[in-house]
Amino acid sequence: MTVAERERVLSVFLEHESDRLARACHEMARAFARGGTLVPFGVGPAATDAAHVAVEFMHPVIVGKRALPALAPTNDPTGSATPVRLLRADDIALGLAHGAPPPAVERFLRTARERGLLTIAFTGSGDRAQADYSFSVPSADADVVQEVQETSYHVLWELVHVFFEHPGLLEDSCITCGDVAVEARVVALHNGSALIEKAGAREEVAIDLVADVAVGDRVLCHAGVALERLEPAVEEPTSFLYPFLGSDETDLDSVLADVRASTLQKGRDVIQLRGAIDTDRIRECACAVRRRLERGGRLMSFGNGGSSTDAQDAAADCLARGWPAIALTNDIAVVTAVGNDVGFDNVFARQLIPLGRDADIALAISTSGSSPNVVAGLEEAHGRGMLTVAITGYDGGRLAQLDWLDHLFVVRSDYIPRLQETHATIYHLLLAEVGDR
Repeated sequence: MTVAERERVLSVFLEHESDRLARACHEMARAFARGGTLVPFGVGPAATDAAHVAVEFMHPVIVGKRALPALAPTNDPTGSATPVRLLRADDIALGLAHGAPPPAVERFLRTARERGLLTIAFTGSGDRAQADYSFSVPSADADVVQEVQETSYHVLWELVHVFFEHPGLLEDSCITCGDVAVEARVVALHNGSALIEKAGAREEVAIDLVADVAVGDRVLCHAGVALERLEPAVEEPTSFLYPFLGSDETDLDSVLADVRASTLQKGRDVIQLRGAIDTDRIRECACAVRRRLERGGRLMSFGNGGSSTDAQDAAADCLARGWPAIALTNDIAVVTAVGNDVGFDNVFARQLIPLGRDADIALAISTSGSSPNVVAGLEEAHGRGMLTVAITGYDGGRLAQLDWLDHLFVVRSDYIPRLQETHATIYHLLLAEVGDR
């Protein structure tokens, strides 16, 4: 599928789902505030997405944002029963599939719903899962589905933090349950009752004792009943200069509107980055990769954090096309052994020393382009005659200074979520050009 078609699918999806994505962010923030853990789960190709979700929430690269608890148990040797066993009260179950949800994901979501947990599902091809928030990407192309899903779960991760800035939106509150009457603002009327709001919390109260209540009125309430209407609040002298000081920053509708607008802007941002992809250079690289594979070579991919899950995804996609591939981060025992004994900077280079052959391909993914272990891995690959391919961001970092690098793709942006989404498009297009075995 072309870059233009990707733009269409993402735009349609976000236009249709931006409101529910915003509301899912709010519900996730509420669950986190109650002590919940996010448990993303996928099988097959979606397993790498589950790992990607977990690393983003657990290790936020947005400066000043909190780390949120998340566990991706997909690779646990006990199999698909593991995520169900991990679920606790207030957790968030997030199921992922690039098409119809497989039975293991359906069981996971069903069990979570039976326990009263918040459930979110991402699927493709128009097939929806049973969940509180079920999002299906309108495409039968698994690569495009994965890319749209990556943007979507990045949006959840980025914008869930907005609601932590409005504590009144995170708790279920009984406004009128105290010993004294409280002032509140009427925000809606329905069937002889009023929805009132105070400090971001909302409650429905009876209005039988107050005539002609209107939206915007200030009312005095106690024990679920509006007792009297109050005079309008006196405007502070400075409010005409700084009107936002008198606004209710915990108004849910206003926050949701901001989140929806931000979601749509993020979609436009990644579309712009994808529009700059040089498809001619991708085709040139794909020809070189295929020649190596036809000589009996293997694709060996690597990266850190979210780029590690992208490297795993690229290897899985290559395997699905019939070509031999491995992600060097898959063998965690080797990674931790090398990291512990000779340093983390050597975890990829050390694997390539016994594994790399001159027919092989080293595919490195790095948002910064300067990760020492990625640079060291490519240097080792080059020394062994391997084809070296790198996908990076910013200005290319240290990788842009390696004049011997065979193929370098730089996404010129400094915002990591959009970088990673564009990286996914690059290696998907690359492997599509390589073709099946």
